[in-house]
Amino acid sequence: MYSILNKIKRLLRLNRIAETLADWLFPKEIADCKTDEDVSNVCKIRRNEGDMRTKYPSPAYSFFIYRNPAVQNMIWRLKYLGDKSVAQFLAENIYNQICEELVELSQWSNFQNPVLVAIPISKKKHRLRGFNQSEAICKALSNLDNNRFFIHIPGALCKIKDTPSQARVKDKKTRCQNLKDSFIIKDKNLLLGQNVILLDDV
Repeated sequence: MYSILNKIKRLLRLNRIAETLADWLFPKEIADCKTDEDVSNVCKIRRNEGDMRTKYPSPAYSFFIYRNPAVQNMIWRLKYLGDKSVAQFLAENIYNQICEELVELSQWSNFQNPVLVAIPISKKKHRLRGFNQSEAICKALSNLDNNRFFIHIPGALCKIKDTPSQARVKDKKTRCQNLKDSFIIKDKNLLLGQNVILLDDV
């Protein structure tokens, strides 16, 4: 795949405008990679860069550093270019970490038999993109897991309000207000009494 990206990049470098576009679409640190393992090493988060767990009322985990240009590029390719191979790549790189955390949670808390649920996007965004990028990652994770550590419930949540993009909202309080009353559970019986893993792309 990366040799193809490098060929495309060389073709795009026919003039300065195309070169700028090429650097934006395919950052050098990704384009220079030869294998999936190389890309993984570029964007994988390490614990010595900071704890991936944030203690909210329920813990939140970040498996990649979003400010890394390579990670931003992959999310952009998934969301706006519809490159679903990125969902598979992300799933493969976070699956083992998720399993490790679930084993720990099951031993030290009552977090048993969790269900995996994607954060939904609005109907408007779904029409524009044709798919939910978080759901694509969940599906890839589910295929890897095969109901061993969790059960994936597609479409468990629904976004009922078309809110402004969270990326455009800077302060934390406004971001929380932006999403207030935006989601509903389609079938409460599916999630009643369940431990839930919510997955979002950013």
